Amino acid sequence: MPTQPASDDTCGLRERKKRETRRALHHAALDLVDALGYAAVTTEAIAERAGVSARTFFNYFGSKESAVLGVTGDQLAETTAAIEARPEGEPPLASLRLVLGELLAPASADRDLRAKRRRILLAEPALAPALVGNNIRFENAVTEALERRLGVRPGSSVEARVTVAAAIGAVRACIEHQQNGGSGRLERNIELAFEQLAAGLR
Repeated sequence: MPTQPASDDTCGLRERKKRETRRALHHAALDLVDALGYAAVTTEAIAERAGVSARTFFNYFGSKESAVLGVTGDQLAETTAAIEARPEGEPPLASLRLVLGELLAPASADRDLRAKRRRILLAEPALAPALVGNNIRFENAVTEALERRLGVRPGSSVEARVTVAAAIGAVRACIEHQQNGGSGRLERNIELAFEQLAAGLR
């Protein structure tokens, strides 16, 4: 007997549960590192704190570093797919503002959680290589997605990479501005930053 396709409601519930589990693991990793220090934390402890099995942990994160950073392969794949799916003819900066703004600074983001993660990353030198490596992988993947979207041969022009680097830098600068007590709403500051990029920095 053929298997019935999953309904939209079922798919939606499954995705929601996945997001909740991923978030619980990320919270658990941050809480444990905050309390015990990075070196003392294990993947087993993170899983136990989040109420899942060690096997489930590795369904979401490949290492304790990635759990602390809160980054998964699924998220990166979703981001690159979203960039490639933007309407034809939409300016690259506009596409990146929408996609990267939602990923890096979503309106639903927990500001306290973001502040805790930032504080831990700054306080734990052992996490620096993982953070740098993740940033490089992310920028490379987004650049490749933009090149595919524009229909240009990979590496044939520096324009896509410069555009991506500027876009990521703009979002991160706005997040840092907010975390350091800067004025204005994060979403509006991101809009203003991209307007500056589009007009050309003076």
